[in-house]
Amino acid sequence: MGLDFGTYHAIACSDGTIIDNPKFLANTQQKVEQTSKKLRRKRAPNFKKKIKASKRWRKARKQKSKLQNKVACSRQDWQHKVAAQIVSSNSLVATEKLNIKGMTRKATAVRSSRETCPHGCLKKDSKRKHQKTGLNRSLLDVGIGNLISLIKYKLSECSGVFVDVPLKIAPSQTCPQCGYKKKKELSERVHNCENCNFTADRDVAASMVMLNYAKGLGTSLSNADAEPLSETTQNCGSFRKVQQLKRQKPRT
Repeated sequence: MGLDFGTYHAIACSDGTIIDNPKFLANTQQKVEQTSKKLRRKRAPNFKKKIKASKRWRKARKQKSKLQNKVACSRQDWQHKVAAQIVSSNSLVATEKLNIKGMTRKATAVRSSRETCPHGCLKKDSKRKHQKTGLNRSLLDVGIGNLISLIKYKLSECSGVFVDVPLKIAPSQTCPQCGYKKKKELSERVHNCENCNFTADRDVAASMVMLNYAKGLGTSLSNADAEPLSETTQNCGSFRKVQQLKRQKPRT
């Protein structure tokens, strides 16, 4: 199965299945901000001045930690269930080799004549910064890196194969039907090939391209970014076995 991770859809599968972004952080963001505001108004500890934290500060901090822990636990539970669902019916999983660290990097100001003041100092592009902050929050809310690690781990227990599709394949710009490439804007959510008239959801089409690449590797998996995660072969369709593994943490 080919998998395309993103923010518009959490996961788009090559069989047409779409797993939406649960938005755990977005659903509780307002409560977290309200609790953080209350926390800032309380007397915080200062060890240099030998000031102890007030009881209300400790209570507010406990409430904030409880909310954040709830979000983390909900996300982890969702990731385990999704990974188990994918591995239970697929012995081959292919996805794009993503640079999560680079994708979630902070926005940098761009130097141009319009963005500089008369004194020559650089102004911050606030709009671009806010857009990048929102994108980073959406990516981290899904937890793509940990989700991929869980899929790899569960595949290794079922003797499956995980394939990293290189970026040069350009799955989002390639037609899975005929291989025709055309650059698309991020706003284009539907893939419509002008060469063969193949139409599909943009993310689903990208996952189909990844699956086509993985199937073309052959049986030796030589000279490819593929990971045969075990030497033995077992049936990966046993959902009972995967259910026993879905609560375990990925090996480091």
